[in-house]
Amino acid sequence: MYPWYYMTPYMPYPPDPLALMSSLMYWMIWPYYYALMFETYKVALETWRKALEALPKSLEVSKQ
Repeated sequence: MYPWYYMTPYMPYPPDPLALMSSLMYWMIWPYYYALMFETYKVALETWRKALEALPKSLEVSKQ
């Protein structure tokens, strides 16, 4: 695993490519990953909620 690279305000040398890739991952890719993960969890919980709400209705129909 790569160590954490900090982008200092004053850089006397050209930035390290690993530091640029790391900051790109942390600032641009991970927020979309977490947003997609949270949306997936939300859809899964809604599906379970709807299935559990429909369960008593299906049991009433089967008693007749």
